[in-house]
Amino acid sequence: MSKINPFKPNNPVSSEMFAGRHKEIRALEKGLYQTKNGFPSNILITGERGIGKSSLMNLFKHLAIGNISTENGFLNFIAVNVVVSDRTSLVTLIRLIERSISRELGKVETVRSFLAETWSFVQRIKLMDSGLDKADATDEADIVIDEFAYSLAQTCTRISNPQKGEAAKDGIVFIIDEADNACPNLHIGYFFKAVTEMLQQHGCEKVMFVVAGLPDVVEKLAKSHASSIRIFTHLSVKELSFSDTKYVLERGLLKGNEVNVEQTTMGDFAKDHVATLSEGYPHFIQQFAYSAYERNTDGEISVEDVFEGAFNEGGALDSIGSRYYAADYHSKIKSDEYRQVLSIMAENMSDWIKKSEIREKFTGDDQTLTDALKALTTRKIILKNASKMGEYRLQQRGFALWIKLFGSRPKK
Repeated sequence: MSKINPFKPNNPVSSEMFAGRHKEIRALEKGLYQTKNGFPSNILITGERGIGKSSLMNLFKHLAIGNISTENGFLNFIAVNVVVSDRTSLVTLIRLIERSISRELGKVETVRSFLAETWSFVQRIKLMDSGLDKADATDEADIVIDEFAYSLAQTCTRISNPQKGEAAKDGIVFIIDEADNACPNLHIGYFFKAVTEMLQQHGCEKVMFVVAGLPDVVEKLAKSHASSIRIFTHLSVKELSFSDTKYVLERGLLKGNEVNVEQTTMGDFAKDHVATLSEGYPHFIQQFAYSAYERNTDGEISVEDVFEGAFNEGGALDSIGSRYYAADYHSKIKSDEYRQVLSIMAENMSDWIKKSEIREKFTGDDQTLTDALKALTTRKIILKNASKMGEYRLQQRGFALWIKLFGSRPKK
């Protein structure tokens, strides 16, 4: 009989499977409580790929809309979700926000006509979209942002102080994910800085922005507007602890046993190996656990199930590599000599290795090695030791393992 696999490597985890992140959750809860009481708080969340930012955003949304209680009770915000792509312009962002607000509030008859009038400018700005693509389009951007901030302030005031018997809302929270994808036409740093200032001028103090992305989103914000970083409390999300990783595994197994007739367990050694292999990255935990669960046939997930599920072709490491490592190894690198540098570094896993140690095994000349290390560092494929000159390392042990097992496989 087929079993339902409770682990979800390709999706954010549900709130009931969530583990750890106590500091981040406290900061988000505090921000919501501050905003509810007229002291708006904005938070920037950064972290590497697979570290669990989207799952954290999912939990935050449930806290904001009142599906989960906070230490201050249940909240009642309107939550607006937007995922940024490299094609998202300023106009597109505003149109996406308007649609989301209309979907959430347009169900209330007494608010529907108010929304149509308040956000009517959105129908006009589509004509300005091509003009905003130009580098000197600051004036047009100012006009669009001004109208957006005014409409947002009017809407927030209306739902926080209902006039026709609707239930009052605590405010509006914006969850902007994958903000590192922002293109120049989005004016992302300028947008957040200008909007927060204009909301304050309009007397609106119940709007909260939570922005998530890879670490280089900080650079993109600053490049768009140097002081935009100052409006955010910055939280850097790190790997889960060993104990939190094992908790995720236990919750997943419990969920599986609730829906499957055949019960499944996992020994402590097997849990330890999943925790070690995943390095505390939530996506990796889900993938290694998923593959081990699929591999098991006797109801007891063993160390052998974990290893076979992890290292076989098509297994966990292969799947993770396809999503996270293959592009870095193939598409971003056009030189086999550069790939040789990565292969040499992989022998050290994710430990620091000196340039002189790489040179001993490298078959190219010194200049090519220098160029390779510079290019790989610039493209953020490897890390350079800021405190020791001439030392480099791969970002994750998983990348090293993938290079060893699958790096020489022809690109699909």
